[in-house]
Amino acid sequence: MTYDVIVIGGGSAGCVLANRLSANPRLSVLLLEAGPDFATTEELPADVADATYAPYSYDWGYRSVPDEFGNRVPVPRGRIIGGSSSVNVCVAMRARPSDHDAWASLAGPAWGYPDMLPFYKEMEHYPYGEEKFHGLDGPYRITQSTAADLGPHVAAMSEACGRLGYPMVDDFNAPGAPGFAHTPLSAADGVRLSTAIGYLNPVRHRPNLTVRGDVLVDRVLFRGDRARGVRLASGEEIGAGHVVLSAGAYNTPVIAMRSGIGDRAELASHGIDVVSELPGVGRGLTEHPAFWNIHVARPPKEGARQMFGSVLSVATGPGEPDYDVQILPSAAVPTESLPAMIVPPVENHPTGWDMVFFVSCVQPRSRGTVRLASRDPQDAPVIDLGLYTVADDAERVADAVRLARTIARTRPLADLLVEERVPGPGVSDQELAEAIRRAPAHYNHGSSTMRMGSHRAPGSVVDSNGAVYGVQGLTVADASVFPAMPRVATNVPTIVIAERIASVLKEMMT
Repeated sequence: MTYDVIVIGGGSAGCVLANRLSANPRLSVLLLEAGPDFATTEELPADVADATYAPYSYDWGYRSVPDEFGNRVPVPRGRIIGGSSSVNVCVAMRARPSDHDAWASLAGPAWGYPDMLPFYKEMEHYPYGEEKFHGLDGPYRITQSTAADLGPHVAAMSEACGRLGYPMVDDFNAPGAPGFAHTPLSAADGVRLSTAIGYLNPVRHRPNLTVRGDVLVDRVLFRGDRARGVRLASGEEIGAGHVVLSAGAYNTPVIAMRSGIGDRAELASHGIDVVSELPGVGRGLTEHPAFWNIHVARPPKEGARQMFGSVLSVATGPGEPDYDVQILPSAAVPTESLPAMIVPPVENHPTGWDMVFFVSCVQPRSRGTVRLASRDPQDAPVIDLGLYTVADDAERVADAVRLARTIARTRPLADLLVEERVPGPGVSDQELAEAIRRAPAHYNHGSSTMRMGSHRAPGSVVDSNGAVYGVQGLTVADASVFPAMPRVATNVPTIVIAERIASVLKEMMT
């Protein structure tokens, strides 16, 4: 069978596209997902449904290439319907107006905040904040975390931040000055609300929409320079009038490369004929470098309902027009609940409870790459995160750890903490940047590997509507097309990317 549209990847963006495109009953739409497809919330595995912690049970298992210290950093990505929106920590942050200014300057005025605000409002069901900034009728339910959800340690941090002069922000997703805020969450009643739940499940009944799980895509097929369908790893070929790549910042570029789109020399090294020579494919990988600053916590009287749900945003770099570092404090959590792949277990813990200050530089200058390991779609991509290749990024993360240390010493939070566990009191403020470089981590926000921009701009891969340069019938809609890294968690920005590109495709196909 031939479909009007095939969407590759049923993640944060792909579920949006499946919903919006199949709303036209004259368009036949096929959504392909490499992981399992759970068609109802009731079918979800318990750890995926539970919004308290981020699960790692449905993961691609990727790791980076070794850095200069030999570190191979885990790169968690959801391999399941809903993609990483099914396994994230549920923080639902919009890109800032300053981020959209950068997008508009690189990819055109349609990506500026005034033009994108309607898409944010259209996507969300959010009965908080001012009506001029928020929507009530969208498919993606977003809630507001509360002090009761997060427990006494986060409440004490909020008060400590106030004592240090940081303002309380009532609505993180409205324009305004940064400070301490309770974050909006893609969770309700303890359930993680992925785009599969919000966008896909309510429209599965449409006769023109087909969803296939556990399907690995090898490449896009071309007739000349026009996409004509896809080839699966099984060898099956499926025809299409238009193909949309929404496989994420790591898998979208390698599918493109296997399809003949990318750097000529790299394609030749794998015996792949060039369909469109675009050296920017897989280049410019951008990730928020992070560090787990962990403090031993006094046990709370009862556990929190949400691990993360608040954030302090601060400008530390010279000339920074907005904030450039973030501190996400966790609730007090049992130390055994921290992911062993990132935080090694500890013996003889003083209390059995920890509070994590998850700190990050959200405007990094370092860049990495995603490359093909081979032509085999079963092989993981070669991921070089490039963390701290620009030294200033480690200094910004160190700034955030210094600030976290100051907050931890400020009452009333100081009364609820025992001591710093990681990196520990033996690491001075002056030694932090080096300690951070030797213990690389990140926010799991990989982006910009198929960057949107002018055809004349070096490294651009797609135009302002997500269309791939040099071919016809192929569009990209996911975090890989970000013209610049937003200073927030990337799930919501990815959704609005998909919303806008879906609107373009609907108009084009009408």
